[in-house]
Amino acid sequence: MTETSRFFRIPLEHIGYVRAIVEGYEGLAQVYSRERDRGEIELFIPSGRAAEAAALVERLARETGWVEIARPPDWDLP
Repeated sequence: MTETSRFFRIPLEHIGYVRAIVEGYEGLAQVYSRERDRGEIELFIPSGRAAEAAALVERLARETGWVEIARPPDWDLP
């Protein structure tokens, strides 16, 4: 199975909320944050779930103000 990674910058106060919402959608995506004080997260999205994940990303962007970013240069590659 191939995963897609998408990166976001999110207000720190919303990270826990976003994690809970995303994880509530069983198997939709996994949330990873490298450093809790940076406000950057990575979503690992399994193949076949990209459209569903994109819809959730759009809703959460409106709700929390997160924005998609390029992979932070200092994040380790998987």
